[in-house]
Amino acid sequence: MNHYTSVIIIVALVIFGLYRRVRRTVGFQYLVRGRITTRVVIFSILALVILAAGAANPISYVFDAVGLVIGGIIAYISARTTKFEMRNGRWGYLQHLWIGIGLIILFIGRLAFRFIEISQDVGKIQQQQVSGQNQLAAQSFSDPWTAGVFMLLVAYYIGYFIFLLRKAREFENQTSSARKDWDAQ
Repeated sequence: MNHYTSVIIIVALVIFGLYRRVRRTVGFQYLVRGRITTRVVIFSILALVILAAGAANPISYVFDAVGLVIGGIIAYISARTTKFEMRNGRWGYLQHLWIGIGLIILFIGRLAFRFIEISQDVGKIQQQQVSGQNQLAAQSFSDPWTAGVFMLLVAYYIGYFIFLLRKAREFENQTSSARKDWDAQ
């Protein structure tokens, strides 16, 4: 009974996190520089962790590089198609709907595939635990496909958030210039 409770809690938290991610991706968001800067830092640290985990399998660096390039291209396209508008006196943005949905599907799809792979290896994992070995953690990000997909997502979000930070600064400069012009009249 205790095992099922913890599984239900974990599943509920994952579903809630995905719900928040979908809502943020497909809906209007205000430009909040502090929040965006925090996300850039978190994704940069995540990129370093993925790269460090790939040391066990050097071929994963090829997948990481491909993920970085594709993520950068998608970030560029998304930046070009983002719409900005002012609501309630604050600037906000609306990300391209299909790019956001595609990234969510890619993330959920790869996560589900990896979960299925791991669940099929439960017998091997139990044998490793009995013998004192646990390679599950080492295999999670040393899998080239998983690392490549996550690196694509990380590159996309870092590039896109940096674009948003530049736009926020641009809008702040425009607003302060408009205030100066208003005060001069």
